[in-house]
Amino acid sequence: MKYSALLLSLMILTGCATQPTVKSWIDPKSSVTITAQTEPLVLIRAEPAPSMNERDYAQLTAIEVNRMGERKLYLVAILWSSAEIWSDQQNTFASAFQQIDVNVGDRTVALTPYTGEVSELGISEELPLPIPGSSHIYFPISRDDLRAISRSSKIQLTARGKPDALRRYEEWQDGRQSLNDFLGQLPELNQPQS
Repeated sequence: MKYSALLLSLMILTGCATQPTVKSWIDPKSSVTITAQTEPLVLIRAEPAPSMNERDYAQLTAIEVNRMGERKLYLVAILWSSAEIWSDQQNTFASAFQQIDVNVGDRTVALTPYTGEVSELGISEELPLPIPGSSHIYFPISRDDLRAISRSSKIQLTARGKPDALRRYEEWQDGRQSLNDFLGQLPELNQPQS
């Protein structure tokens, strides 16, 4: 009996600690509705780092921006490094992501970033994954490409912004459940009438 009460208490606490894998909010300045996966896919740069304590990371998070029924999907690359990066190095770091290829096993998803200001998308605040010193790059993406990412068994990313210095990233932490939950919350597409 004593152990049953302890087990029940532990189950309740575990249930309370579970965070939602998808979050929606209304941007306070633009009034657009933003929906985002909260547990990203985390990739780590495959090339050896100068030291064991210095690594480059790319977190991939899907978001939907809904402006009065006009819905657009983006894959946000949140770039950061465990090394100290100066502002000019940060620009170099982000410029490597001017084109990316996401290899999802049987095919490659090629993406180019949104080139306008993020505020034009209706986003005035950071996503629910703020990392101090990180860069956020927004890549327009289709639902089919997001679905391919969610169904892949292994993800690799190649940043092609600098053809003479490609950056390759390997999957380090899985975020597929959050991505699948995100895709499950999207409204069904209008099917053409036959």
